Amino acid sequence: MTSELTSSASVYHRQKDGALRLYDRETTKLILVAAVRGKTSVSSRELLGSPVFNLETMKEGCWSSTEEEDIVVEIPWSAESLRAAEALSGKPSISRKILEMAISRISEQQSLSKILDSKKVPERTIRPNPYLGRGHPPFDTFVSSLENDTSGQKLYDAALQLASEPRGSGVRLLEKIGLFIVFHGTSYSVMDNILKTGLLPEFRQEGREEDWFGPTYEMSLRYTRSRNQLSGSAISGYKLLLFMVLHPTTTGSGLTSSVSGNQLPLAELTLL
Repeated sequence: MTSELTSSASVYHRQKDGALRLYDRETTKLILVAAVRGKTSVSSRELLGSPVFNLETMKEGCWSSTEEEDIVVEIPWSAESLRAAEALSGKPSISRKILEMAISRISEQQSLSKILDSKKVPERTIRPNPYLGRGHPPFDTFVSSLENDTSGQKLYDAALQLASEPRGSGVRLLEKIGLFIVFHGTSYSVMDNILKTGLLPEFRQEGREEDWFGPTYEMSLRYTRSRNQLSGSAISGYKLLLFMVLHPTTTGSGLTSSVSGNQLPLAELTLL
């Protein structure tokens, strides 16, 4: 089954000029087999330059240099490739692993900064969710929601595109499919706990069956509490949470979601 995956998948190396170079089949097999076995990195002194492949950050480096370049994986979304991946007993499918990698890449500070620029968020600091990753309940359930969604192939492709090129066009493509990057205002004292556990239904306001999100940062400012005023603009010191939400409901006052598994807290923002 592993051989079926390695023969159908394509793995690329993004060079400094942005061009993609296809790895040879031996290198592709080395990377994919290691990913399937749950390794965080793999290397080979038999390959030219003795490259080191970091499978958590999807970066290629080498023993003799600190420079790193992107690894880009393309796996056909087909019944055959999924069956081959899922047949690896007791291990997440390769499609799930790559979704996890894509979401992790999107949640990195550099990617989030570009996404926030595209959403016209003013100067801010970004604290990426320190708990996010496999074993983090909101992360695990969110990846499962993406995997099981009826738009699975489109979501998979769009998430990979945004992870590779975090910009406005990628955000808009996700929104067309039903995956939104949105804002949430709440008490500062509970923000870290929300990053860790997500928005738990038992803490919703009495009588409410859903959580509220703002498609723009301005819409969520009114819900922030315990403001820490800084010198500068009228919004300096405000904190907001940044979420990724699958299939929210559009209302006259923003977006709502009643399914906790469709919500992933990405970061805490502080406006300057």
